[in-house]
Amino acid sequence: MSDEDGKSMGRGILHPEGMRATRDVAGGVVHEINNILGVIIGNAHLARKNASDPAAIEKYLGEVRNAADEGRDLMRDLAAFASDNPIQSRVLSLNDLVRNAVSDFEVSTTLDLSPRDPVAQLNLWLAQDALGQLIGFMAATKTVTSIRLATRVVGSAAVLTIEDDGVSPNERELATLFMPFAKIERRPNTKLGLAKIADLAFRSAGFVTAGVREPHGLRVVLTLPVDEDAPSGDGPGVPLPQQGV
Repeated sequence: MSDEDGKSMGRGILHPEGMRATRDVAGGVVHEINNILGVIIGNAHLARKNASDPAAIEKYLGEVRNAADEGRDLMRDLAAFASDNPIQSRVLSLNDLVRNAVSDFEVSTTLDLSPRDPVAQLNLWLAQDALGQLIGFMAATKTVTSIRLATRVVGSAAVLTIEDDGVSPNERELATLFMPFAKIERRPNTKLGLAKIADLAFRSAGFVTAGVREPHGLRVVLTLPVDEDAPSGDGPGVPLPQQGV
């Protein structure tokens, strides 16, 4: 990859180090935990007030269970995001990763996979989870009707492009997207999905960029070093191991 290619691909880069700032993560954790506790406390209070109504109790306890499940998922995401353990990295086919990530999505998906299957040294679970959350975030946007994923090899780099046809984010929204727990107008809660993509790039000596797709939409590009000596096809074609809480 030439110096000019590197400069072009790096324009608009959002550095992963900024995503790991202590005050941002702490603020996000406080916000999310308060929301979850508010739901649990409020519905527990309502269940107690309606102790004589079994149907009402079941409804309120259902909300408590849902909030508890959300809290468990949040702790799992935090555990994965905070981990610095590189031991589980392995050679991973980006083409296999893309196919696996989009297999269950109902939104129209176009795959443009390179005939030269790009591979990189990645944490299998983190890569699958991060890509799945990013695509899920795009698919959940009401204005999105299709998503395109493409892989290609540029010099010694593997490039994974994910883009949708929804409402184009502005500069503030682009910056906000990569902040943990951020919420922006017209889009659902990103949780840690996009921050995980940035963290994945940082751990793998790559980088991630985000920008507007013409004529409208969101484009995210993940650039990673290619493992030239590794065989292709060593992707997540097996049940993924569970990590976190």
